[in-house]
Amino acid sequence: MMVGARIIAPEGYKQFEAGETYHLLRSDSHGNRVRFIWFINQDADVSAELITISKFDFEEALESGLLVESGRDDYPPWLGPVQNKSIPFLESRRHSQKEKYEQKVDRRYLVISDLVSRLDEILESDDPNPLINAHAKSYRPHQNAKRVRLWFYSYIVFGFNKWALMPPFYRIGKWDREKTTKKLGRPSPKGRKHGYPCTAEMKEKILTGFLKYKSPYRTQQQIYGAVMTGEFGCAVGKDARHFYHPEGKPFPSATQFKYWLRKVIYPDALTRELKGAKKARAESGSVGSFSSRLMNLNQRVEFDGYYITEKLSGLTEGSAVESFCVVRAVCGLSGMVVGIGFAEGRESMDAYRMALFSMATDKVKFCELFGMTIKPEEWPSIGVSGGIVFDRGPGATYGVEPEIHWLGSIELTPTYSGQSKATVESSHPREKADLEQPTHFHSKLNFVQMARRELMQVLEDNSSSDASDRMTEEMFLSGFIPTPLNIWTYLDGRARNSSIGVPYVEAIRTFLVEHPVAIHKDAVYFYGRRYRSEELIETKVFDRAARGGSIRAKAYVLTMCVRHIWLELEGSIYELDFVRTASTLEGSIDISLSDLMEIDLNRREGAKELAYQRPAIHQHFNRRFKDETGEDRDGGQRKLGRPSKGGAAQRDTADYKRFIGKAK
Repeated sequence: MMVGARIIAPEGYKQFEAGETYHLLRSDSHGNRVRFIWFINQDADVSAELITISKFDFEEALESGLLVESGRDDYPPWLGPVQNKSIPFLESRRHSQKEKYEQKVDRRYLVISDLVSRLDEILESDDPNPLINAHAKSYRPHQNAKRVRLWFYSYIVFGFNKWALMPPFYRIGKWDREKTTKKLGRPSPKGRKHGYPCTAEMKEKILTGFLKYKSPYRTQQQIYGAVMTGEFGCAVGKDARHFYHPEGKPFPSATQFKYWLRKVIYPDALTRELKGAKKARAESGSVGSFSSRLMNLNQRVEFDGYYITEKLSGLTEGSAVESFCVVRAVCGLSGMVVGIGFAEGRESMDAYRMALFSMATDKVKFCELFGMTIKPEEWPSIGVSGGIVFDRGPGATYGVEPEIHWLGSIELTPTYSGQSKATVESSHPREKADLEQPTHFHSKLNFVQMARRELMQVLEDNSSSDASDRMTEEMFLSGFIPTPLNIWTYLDGRARNSSIGVPYVEAIRTFLVEHPVAIHKDAVYFYGRRYRSEELIETKVFDRAARGGSIRAKAYVLTMCVRHIWLELEGSIYELDFVRTASTLEGSIDISLSDLMEIDLNRREGAKELAYQRPAIHQHFNRRFKDETGEDRDGGQRKLGRPSKGGAAQRDTADYKRFIGKAK
């Protein structure tokens, strides 16, 4: 159970309120207490209350069901509507930027930075709140102690992520517009007090009138006029230039009518009613053709790579091709493999990034990316580690930027020093060696199948490796088999987990490789491959591409498997699937990025060569036609006007008809 896990007391327990949600702050590995934070969100006021119980009571309550774990929040609940949205996108939606979001967040983090540096001292004290309050009072300028406690606890609970300190500005202006008696929006050219506010009754009449008078043969202005007279009872003024109501009752302006139609009617249905089914379809996007010093789990994780010695079978011809490098991430306490990555050729940083991505991701979802189905309990680890150990080679290229909030430390091992990461070195699969003449083994497996084999090997190693040396006396008394998976399950159930949760979309942005893509009217094109998803279709981006041409965007890619890509559009991430047709070869759906780039290069070269040869081919067949007939293929004379229908033309037409009749 990692920091930030949600805990619920269904019927109330000790200091816990029934049905309320609490977030695990810390399971003190040196003491006998467990602490929680209760975030109280009332209207626009959010506060944090600290709750402490003994470790014995906590574990007993978990086993008896008095306390229940209900998942984990990646973001503070009060930031739910803006979670997973990129900060640049949120900035672009603001009207005033006197202080950017990042400046606001950094200013708050500066207030609590000293508290973060004293984290262990504060959390190990009997009562952390007085220490935090004293810091708020001594800070210049003075800070509100209640807010400082909220910022400090939020930062720790939600993955040491500074964006948890972002203020909930999205709640500004959430008031009921219909309660006002004044017309809202920009003043009318007719005067500031001209017009009426659009009430619920007017909206109902707008919808009723539109459904009565709608027609694809009427413009929206014509429908508006019919609704004003037929539904609202308006009349036309003597100047024949404006509507008025004989009894002075309110009615909407043309702009209000158009605005609320778009609000109360689904856009696709409105377009069909105004333009007709065929024209609406012509302007829409295509949906495709018919086709030992560690106390907690993940406190320290070691990374290392090994090479598959077998030669793989090519996807098309089945010939022997070079295999790939496998990078594993192993938990230092349990010995369980918590992440895996692949790289073509030599060991590279891309493989380490993929391993970090797999660590952060739900393993059921990660295996699905390779077309493999597993159960959650077969590989339960989720979350990255604050302490990682890399090989010096690829690890030296890892850009540790200030934005990497979850990373507490990174260690690069000395050159040729396998013992510096003995945990992961000893976990690699081994092959029996001999002194006979060198040979090679040509495997029947292709890349996709070999990747699945390595994923299956992880599941096997986690469930069958002998982890007796990692077991404590308490674990032996519990009576479970000494495997890494069982140790992980035992410790995780007792909140001995230092994993730091990373939201799925943030893991995609942080660890996957970014590439340019093009959005056309039927699909997203990535090196010639087409990708699509139902969620993306609902955004109407393909309609926009159909009307305005292709749209340039960026996507994130797993370099060793392009079954899926992740498109970033307007600040949101969309997972896209490869569009498979009836002619798609079996197994080609899971090719690597380099294979896809090679295919795209060959496709472009072929198109270029065809464009080069086409003029010569055209001239060749022109010459053959002249040799056969004695005439040019495009021979003749262009004359003005229509063809003559005189006597000569009539005689030629009669001869032609007789010729056709004889031929029949």
